Amino acid sequence: MNLYKAHFVHPYTQVPLIIYFNERDGVVTFEKDEEILNIILKLKQDLATNEEFQHNLSQTSNMCKTQYPLESFKDVYEFLDKLGIEGEELLFKQVYVH
Repeated sequence: MNLYKAHFVHPYTQVPLIIYFNERDGVVTFEKDEEILNIILKLKQDLATNEEFQHNLSQTSNMCKTQYPLESFKDVYEFLDKLGIEGEELLFKQVYVH
């Protein structure tokens, strides 16, 4: 399996995310970067009760429930551009799965 991941902050929701690209299956998925999110919430405790931030978290949860069929890194970068994410600024690293 050729699995790659990159970390970024969503430009509209300001929620830290991880993008995964499974090159073999041609699928992109997202998940909240819980480690970074927990650090942010500890530093800015008022965000935990901020209605706008909670709304943004729920929007991000919807995004994370979907797999997006993309066959190549070129397709991934084009998709990210459509979402308003600067794909060129992302550093994808290969994940080794046993």
